[in-house]
Amino acid sequence: MKRSLGTTLAGAALILALGACSSTPPVAEMPEFISSASTAADHQRIADYFAKKAAGYEAEAKQHEKMVTAYSGRPKGDVGMWASHCGALKAKLKEAAQEARALEKGHRDLAESLGK
Repeated sequence: MKRSLGTTLAGAALILALGACSSTPPVAEMPEFISSASTAADHQRIADYFAKKAAGYEAEAKQHEKMVTAYSGRPKGDVGMWASHCGALKAKLKEAAQEARALEKGHRDLAESLGK
């Protein structure tokens, strides 16, 4: 029991330590972080944040694309509405990903101009 508890505590400590080393600020801190960004490193961290957001949006868009196919293959029911819903979400998520990629690029350009 002691060994497994020790292993569990060590694992939890490692997870907390890795989380503290995250290179991107938490979403709740982004407005303040953006308003105070002044160094290349600051803008690089913001760019990394938007890169992660874009990747998340892209992954979610792919899932909704699969759902469109899944709903379209169903034999009956009000699947047209559900497939349409998923298709609309896919399009909005792709647009959000493009916007996040543009913000990422802008902050990477700022970081580069400030001399990393």
